[in-house]
Amino acid sequence: GLPDQAVSLLERGLAADPSRWEFAMDAGFVYYWWLQDYGQASTWFERAGAMPGAPWWLRSMAASVLAQGGDRASSRQLWRQLYETAENDWLRNNAELRLVQIDALDQIDGLAAVVARYTGMAGRAPGAWQDLVRTGLLPGVPVDPTGTPYVLDPAEPGGVTVSRTSRLYPLPATLLKKASPPS
Repeated sequence: GLPDQAVSLLERGLAADPSRWEFAMDAGFVYYWWLQDYGQASTWFERAGAMPGAPWWLRSMAASVLAQGGDRASSRQLWRQLYETAENDWLRNNAELRLVQIDALDQIDGLAAVVARYTGMAGRAPGAWQDLVRTGLLPGVPVDPTGTPYVLDPAEPGGVTVSRTSRLYPLPATLLKKASPPS
């Protein structure tokens, strides 16, 4: 219940024994669970993951935490780095999937804006993609990066999601926040 003191203690422990990746990992979890500071949590997970003997999944944890905080651009950068430096196929494949999911989420944000524009013009949400095509708002039925058509779903934020038949389904909850504006 005292996260600031916990981080201070972990920092002192790490200063005394710089080889203990566990201290850096624990600091990441304190920032994540107690302080909801996803940027700091990611920094600590990345630091822990770079230390000798640390489990390989810590670096992917850093990327996921950034996405949870809504920072898709930084998350994309970390996933790309993980993809390029992965030492096992599972991590490389997972990084590739996350990169494509982030691309799909960016596309979904754009499509949600088009759906909102249509709703404002027509006074109702579109019933099918063809409604948007007929009005000239879209050139055709939009597809995700795997070629599977997106789904109009009024239950989803923005009214658009990936199909259950897409290999991108389900989108991880940590990535569902709208992208941060470019800085």
